[in-house]
Amino acid sequence: MPLPRLHGIVPPLPTPLLAGEAIDTESLARLVEFQIEGGVHGLWVLGTTARFEMIPVDRQRQVAEIVATKAAGRLPLVLNVSEQGVERTLEHARRFDDLPYDYYAALPPWYQPMAVAEVVDYFQQIADRLSKPLVIYNAPWVCNQLGFPQLRQLADHPRIVGCKDVWTGINRSIDWPVEERRRQNYSYLHGNDLVGLSTELGSDGFVISLANAFPEIAVALWDAARAGDAERAFRLQSQFARLARATGLGPMLACLEVMCRHRGLLDRMLPAPLRSLDADAASRVIEAIEAVGMLPESSAKSNGRRADLETSTRA
Repeated sequence: MPLPRLHGIVPPLPTPLLAGEAIDTESLARLVEFQIEGGVHGLWVLGTTARFEMIPVDRQRQVAEIVATKAAGRLPLVLNVSEQGVERTLEHARRFDDLPYDYYAALPPWYQPMAVAEVVDYFQQIADRLSKPLVIYNAPWVCNQLGFPQLRQLADHPRIVGCKDVWTGINRSIDWPVEERRRQNYSYLHGNDLVGLSTELGSDGFVISLANAFPEIAVALWDAARAGDAERAFRLQSQFARLARATGLGPMLACLEVMCRHRGLLDRMLPAPLRSLDADAASRVIEAIEAVGMLPESSAKSNGRRADLETSTRA
């Protein structure tokens, strides 16, 4: 049976934690169900939002097991197995080979700068030997980020099936034609909150942290953009952008923790030495997101705003 093609909204799940940094298994199961009920199209597990590099390996295994069990085959699953070199990555990935994940994801080795050809070799070599197809994780906060030519080059590998490209621009989905990606059986997943515009320009999907707290808005925005409903997509994109702005009221993941807590999904998600926001900062985040609204704006509400605007314009 062919694997499901990665597309749409694929939230990178956080890791809910208890005191002592044990995994909060109940919150993790609740978080997975919340995403599925919100209509997301896949889940990205043990990524940067999860702070995988701070979670001990035995607890990573626990997270991977809980997500796979709770998801129960209802949507595609991507598991990040990033490590520092070919053999370390392969050894790490083997710890999860028995779990029903559809894809593995990997960052490039990030400790020391490498030659571009060496980074390409790394991805080709692990793709050859991993037990599951590979999604490249291309992020600017590590060294050895791939350039656009290298992403396109690696897409020719039959076991490299996509990338999460954390790129602030939106031109790559234009410069890399959809027809070419389809021939390569490749998914271009954007790590950018401009879901509406990037979808219109050809992106296959989005791996964005904010979708954890607001999956309903992210999915509604994706649906509107795909349906060509420009008015609704613009309205939802504006709402999503205002929510994203609230993640700038402190460290981004600390703000996301407040948002997820406010929606009843978890209590903590930041391993030591990361700090949660203090009460005053957390209150500012909550005030900001409540002012915007945490669910997709209804047509009735938007029609009312348009009528108010027309009235004020006539006046």
